Amino acid sequence: MLNYLTRRVLLMIPTLLLITAVVFAVVKLAPGNPFSMAQSSGEAAVKQMNPEDYQALLTRYGLDRPWYIQYGRWLKGVATGAMGDSFSERRPVTEVFFNRPLNTLMKEGSLWAALDQLLSSKFGATLFLNALALLIMMAVALPIGLRAAAKHGGWFDRASGALLYALYSLPNFWVAVLLILLVGVKLQWLPFIGMRSDGFDEMGLAAKAVDLLKHAALPALCLSYGGLAFVSRFARGALLDVLNQDYIRTARAKGLGEGAVLYRHALRNAMIPILTLFGLMLPALISGSVIIEQIFSWPGLGQMYIKAIYTRDYPLIMAESLLGTVAVLLSNLFTDAAYAVADPRVRME
Repeated sequence: MLNYLTRRVLLMIPTLLLITAVVFAVVKLAPGNPFSMAQSSGEAAVKQMNPEDYQALLTRYGLDRPWYIQYGRWLKGVATGAMGDSFSERRPVTEVFFNRPLNTLMKEGSLWAALDQLLSSKFGATLFLNALALLIMMAVALPIGLRAAAKHGGWFDRASGALLYALYSLPNFWVAVLLILLVGVKLQWLPFIGMRSDGFDEMGLAAKAVDLLKHAALPALCLSYGGLAFVSRFARGALLDVLNQDYIRTARAKGLGEGAVLYRHALRNAMIPILTLFGLMLPALISGSVIIEQIFSWPGLGQMYIKAIYTRDYPLIMAESLLGTVAVLLSNLFTDAAYAVADPRVRME
């Protein structure tokens, strides 16, 4: 098992290098640079700069070098723990992610204070939103899939499949606008802008939790509803495969009730491919949250990523791309480990 995981980890290294190199090359092929974008946006300090000073500025930051030389410098910085400084924010990238130096976050006086500071950061905001969306997906999709498998071919199986596939066909950005107009503007049930209400810092712990959940409800729903059809039908199929096995028929022949057969025997064996699927869902949610965060003005990495692209903030773009790539690779590693545990034959590949 250890040798199998070691091989998988070693394969992640060239994959990570290849993906980041392609992303860096594509970003550099786009016209403009941080300073030319600042000129076009009317920033006075750059707009009034003469050509000689402008060229000296490019030389100072190495932006006049070929893209592969710049990529090598960025890679060297990442290897030494330096992600670089953001051009638009004028501070280290890690500080932009966490809204403060990372070492000060580690030194918070209490766990609640550190958690509050983490949620206040762009990284924490995106992590919280996507974790909530994944939780909603699990809480809704799994019971639907299990009930559909238990009542295979019945009215619930057919109705839930039709409804969920109809939801799956709706673009989440379109649904987001409809929810804002209906739930947020007309009915005024839930807030739809930002992450916190005014006076959040003066609230108690329970009130803060409720306020965060209210603000996250609509964007999390928009992120999660599209995956309900896929996950529920996957769970249904996994459970149906298990229910057709010989040991399930044996359990029923022994007189066990349908509930005991379903939850004690079938569900336990069906959960391995289901958990593997959820391991692959989080990177998809993170990539999908870029648009949703922009629509709901959610102060996370997705909104910052859009801004970084517009301003050609290369260190921020590469840092977020690196984070997303690592998340996908770790999810794949989790998938490989789950299959290796379930089927020892996989370890011999």
